[in-house]
Parts: sequence; C-alpha cells; structure tokens
Amino acid sequence: MIKTTEYTKLILITLGLLALFILISLLLKSAVQVLLLIFTGILFSIFIRGLSSFLFGRFDHLPENWSIAITLFLLIIAVFAFFILLAPQLAEQGRQLVEKIPEAFQNLREKINHLDWLENLFGALGGSSADSSAGKISSQALGFFATTFGVIASIFIILFVGLYFCFTPQYYISGIIGLVPQNGRQRAEQIFSALDYTLGHWLIGRFIGMLMVSVSTFIGLYFLNVPVPLSLAVLAGILTFIPNIGPILAIIPAILLGYTVSPATALYVLLLYLLIQGIESYIVTPLIQQKAVSLPPVLTLTSLVVFGSTLGFLGLLLATPLTAAAMVLVKMLYIEDVLGETGGIDGTNK
Repeated sequence: MIKTTEYTKLILITLGLLALFILISLLLKSAVQVLLLIFTGILFSIFIRGLSSFLFGRFDHLPENWSIAITLFLLIIAVFAFFILLAPQLAEQGRQLVEKIPEAFQNLREKINHLDWLENLFGALGGSSADSSAGKISSQALGFFATTFGVIASIFIILFVGLYFCFTPQYYISGIIGLVPQNGRQRAEQIFSALDYTLGHWLIGRFIGMLMVSVSTFIGLYFLNVPVPLSLAVLAGILTFIPNIGPILAIIPAILLGYTVSPATALYVLLLYLLIQGIESYIVTPLIQQKAVSLPPVLTLTSLVVFGSTLGFLGLLLATPLTAAAMVLVKMLYIEDVLGETGGIDGTNK
C-alpha cells in the first residue's frame, strides 16, 4: 500500500511532468510559427530577386544590388499608389462587403425555404448564424498575427529577414554549405540553386496570376453590376495565392452578392469566375512557371489540408511553397542521388 507522502510525491511529479510537457509543446508551437515567419521572409527575398531578374535580367551592365534596389523602389511606389488611389474605396467596399454577405445569405435562404432539402442543408451548415461564422473565419485568419506576435512584429520579422536575404544571400548560404562535408558542397550549391529557381518561378507565377485575376474579376463584376466589385476583385486576387481552395472561397461571396441582383447574374458570376480561374490556372501560370513547379493536384490539396489544420492560416498560405521545396529535395536527394534516376529539376547550374 502506497503511503500518503509517497502518493503526494507521485502526484507532484506527475503534475510537474505534465506542466513540462505543456511548456515544451507551447515552445515548439511558438518555434514553428517563428520558423514559418522566417520562411515567409525568405520567400519575400526570393520574390524580390526573381522579380528583379525578370525585369532587369537582360541588362548585364547593371549590378545585381542596383537592380534589386530599383525593384524594391518600384514596388514601394506601386504600394503607395495603391493605397492612395484605392485604399479609401477598398475600405468602404470592404465594410459594405461584411454587411452585405449575411444579408445576401439570408435573402438566399428566404427564396429557397420552400425546398425542404435545401433548408435542412442550410440548417446543418449553420446558416442561421452567418454573422458568427464570418466572425469565426476572420478571427481564425488573423488569429496568429493578432495573438502571437502582433501585426507589426510579424511584418518586421518578414521584412528584416527578406531584405537581408535580398542583398546578401550568399553570406548565409555559404555559411550553411560550410557545414556540409567537402565532397558534398557542390551538390549543396546545386540544391540551393534549384530551390531558388523553383520558388522564384512559383512566386512570380502566383503574383502575375493574382494581378490578372484581380483586374479581370473587377472588370467582369463591374459590367455585371454586382455590388462592391473592387472588394470582391481584391479578395479573389489574394485568395488566388492559395491553389484549389482559394478560388472556391473567393467565388462564394461573389455568387451571393450576384444573387441579390438576379439569379441570372449569379450564374454569370459563376461562369466569369470559372473562365478567369481556368485562364489563370491552365494558361498564365504554366507559361510563367514553365517546368519549374510541377505539383500533382492531390498532393497540393493534401498539403493545404495538413498544413492548414496543424499550423493555422499561415500554414495554409505557405503550404504550396513548402511542398514545392520538399519536392525539390526529394527529387534531388532521393530520386537522383539514391536511386540514380533523373529528377527533372531545373535551375541546378550543373
């Protein structure tokens, strides 16, 4: 029989181990979030360097750092121009969008409430609490930035890491390569080169696709007389960054607001989004990315679900570039180096 003192000691040890486990879990979670922010900063630097190469790659006499500085300057001007010209309208339309979505959802329910199976479907999906659902989605999307580090701290980390990697990438890459044995350093350089090439082409393709989707969506919604077209167009462009899931999330509010005009308008909105996303997915993005990124749709969708469910909204945003980087490593380190087969990776500078 266990004595009282021994029993108390056992409870205290158990509670201590449990507290230690919780502390380690919290530290690991925070460490993963910090690593994701650092990876975001690296992606930002790769994007700037890739955009610089895309714009000024033909000018051999222009130093690389100068081309990067000019690219950053042009990007800053574009951001300021966007905020000066469109921010007031976007803020107003964003407010209207938040107000109109629950109204449009309720309007749709009232028009189809005579169909029992649709009514049951909306009830099962929690349609009666559209306001709370929208609030939950917004809080989840912004939860990491609002509660863990804050918007300013997160942006500072991303910009700090990104700018340093923009101008002095070799300083950090050479330090990592220096940890590799002498006979593997050339291969390590090829891997870093392939990662830079793959992620750079993916980011440029996403950026151009987002611009194309935003502009064409605004023009289409404007001529269809759908409410708040600018807000819907910006939302569609931003969500294009998330393959597969993003376009589906973008089309729902557009169809709801189109239905407030007429059922035919909602159908035209659906056809418009399908046409734009088809052009972006099968023409624009493949032309930019070429063979640099080739992710099977099932793998992309699986990575979105896994990273989104485990790492939150930031994990959802970074799921595809993380998967693309993992694909490069698997092809080069396993398929080529272990199996001795051709991985089909471009940008290795062999």
